Amino acid sequence: MTPVDLTGGVAVRLASLCLDARGRLRDFALWDVAVRGALLVDLARADRLAHEDDGITVDAAPTGFPPADRLLAAVEVEPERSLDWWLDHGGVRMRDLAEANLASGRWVVRRRFPGRRYEDVSAVAADDRRLLAGPPPDDGSPGAAAVRVLGLACGAGGRPEPVDEQDLSPTGPLRWICEAVTAHLDVAHRHNLRAAGAADGGSVPYY
Repeated sequence: MTPVDLTGGVAVRLASLCLDARGRLRDFALWDVAVRGALLVDLARADRLAHEDDGITVDAAPTGFPPADRLLAAVEVEPERSLDWWLDHGGVRMRDLAEANLASGRWVVRRRFPGRRYEDVSAVAADDRRLLAGPPPDDGSPGAAAVRVLGLACGAGGRPEPVDEQDLSPTGPLRWICEAVTAHLDVAHRHNLRAAGAADGGSVPYY
């Protein structure tokens, strides 16, 4: 199987949505989970993961996109693990997507000190932000719909939000993996809230 171009895939588009207005990429555990989920969506789009009646099948042929291939190689070694396990323990983090976006030229560094600031110079960055803020897309693009539902579920545009049937329906053939990922993000978010509340007596961040 030939490599596929994931430099414009769901994971890199989600990472761009997580940049704030000043180009800062915050460090939230939930976003690491989300980016692993987005990579799983990309692997499904690339026919490396498939949902069969008896479970998930894996084609370990590299995609050519390093973050996706790192996750894919790990899944190949331990295919008995659940999707939930890979979402929590897949190893790839949001910072890995930042480096991949710089390597592909999708992002540039606008400031290095104190603290890096990035800019997405791709043609679709502004469209994706409008997509996140608006209704589900009706243009028949499962990839765009996947970017939107993962962005909502991980709080790329604010607080994490649960997604519903109206949000998931446009993801089409990617619905099975998008539903699994967003459901896990909702569980992880609520777990983080409980843990933070227990640690600080109730004044909790939402990531």
